[in-house]
Amino acid sequence: MANSPFPGRTPALRVLDASVSATPLLQGRVLLHENARFVPQMRTPLDDDLGGIVMAGEKAGERAYQLRTSGYTGALLIDTAAYKTHIATADEPFLLDGNELFDTVDTSLQLQKARGASAALTPTGYIPPGASRALKAVMRQSERIERADTIVNLPIDIAWLTDEFLSQLIAVCKRIPHPKALTLFRQFDPMEQAKSVPGNLRRVVADLPDVALLRTDLAALDALAHGGLFAGIGADSASRHSIPPGERALFNPNGGGPQYPSVLMPSLMCFKGTQSLARLYANDPPATCNCDVCDGRSLDRFNDPGGEARRESEDHNISTWSAWGIEITGRKPGLERKAWWRDKCAAAVAHYALENQRLGLSAKSKAGFVVPGPLEAWATLPITL
Repeated sequence: MANSPFPGRTPALRVLDASVSATPLLQGRVLLHENARFVPQMRTPLDDDLGGIVMAGEKAGERAYQLRTSGYTGALLIDTAAYKTHIATADEPFLLDGNELFDTVDTSLQLQKARGASAALTPTGYIPPGASRALKAVMRQSERIERADTIVNLPIDIAWLTDEFLSQLIAVCKRIPHPKALTLFRQFDPMEQAKSVPGNLRRVVADLPDVALLRTDLAALDALAHGGLFAGIGADSASRHSIPPGERALFNPNGGGPQYPSVLMPSLMCFKGTQSLARLYANDPPATCNCDVCDGRSLDRFNDPGGEARRESEDHNISTWSAWGIEITGRKPGLERKAWWRDKCAAAVAHYALENQRLGLSAKSKAGFVVPGPLEAWATLPITL
C-alpha cells in the first residue's frame, strides 16, 4: 500500500450518515469502473489509499452489496447507469423506480448507501447536446438535495465541452451545491470528437474544484493532474466509453464474435486491442511490462477471449494506471503536478516513432502505432498556474 498524501483525511469509507461529506472520502482517488454483469472480486492492484471501485450497470446495487459482504472495505460508488435508458428532460432529469410510495431522489440515494456505497450518485439521465432545460432541471433538483453525501452525476454529450456550450455548462455547474461527476458521451472516443475538447475539459476542472470525471480512460488522469476532485477509469472498453441511449456502437472489430481484451501500453500510454498487438508483433519481439502483474512478461500474452486472460489484462491495466495516479497525487498540486504529467505524455508521444522504427512499421500508412489525438494534446497544450 502506498503512503497516503492526505494523512488522516479519510474517515470510514462505509458511512450511512447522510451528513458525511463525499469530498474527503473521494478526493484524489482514481476509481475502477467495474461492469456489474460480472461477479465482483477483489482487485489486488488497486491502491487502498488512492483507489476504489464504481459498480456500474443494472445490477450495480446487488454487486456492490456482494463486494462489501465479501470483505471489501475501500471506497465504493454505485452507478445505476440511468443514462443508458433515460434521456434527461426538464420534467424528469432523474430516473426513479416508478413506485409512487418510494419514488424520491432521497430514497434512491439512501438505498445506494444501504448497499455499501461510500457516497451516493444521482440517477441522472443522459443530457443531449444543448439541452439547456434538462441541464438546468438537474441543477434545480440538486439544489433541493440536503444530503452532504451526494455526488451529482452529469452524463453529458461531448458537445457540452465544445466552445459552443462550454460557458453554459460551467455556469450551471457552479450553481450545483454538490460535487459533480462528468461522464462523456459520443460514439468512439469522446475526447477525439473536437480539437478543443481536451483543453476545454481542463478549463472545467480548473474553474470548478469539485468536479470529477468518470467512466473514461487516461483522460481521468489528465483531469486529476489539472485539478479534478477524483476520477474513474473503466475496467473494459465498454466501461471506458459511453454512447447515448438508443444508439448501437458503430464499430465492432470482432464482428459480433468473442470479445478480446484491450491492453494499456505503458510506454505508449494507449489502450490497444490484443488482436491488433498480435498482428503488430507477429514477427518481432513484443513490448514487455514491468508492473507488479506482468513482472517483465510480454503484453501480447492476453490474446484470448477467455475470462482468465481478460481478468489478468485488466489487472495489468489497473496496476499501470494506478502507479501513474500515485505519481500525480504525490506531487504538489498546480504547476509541479501538471508539468510531470505533461512530460510523461510527451515522452510517450516520442516513443511512438521509436517503436514503429523498431518494428519497421509506418504510422502514416496506419500499419503501425498512431499517436492518439488526446495524448498529443496533453503533451503539447500549455500549462497554467
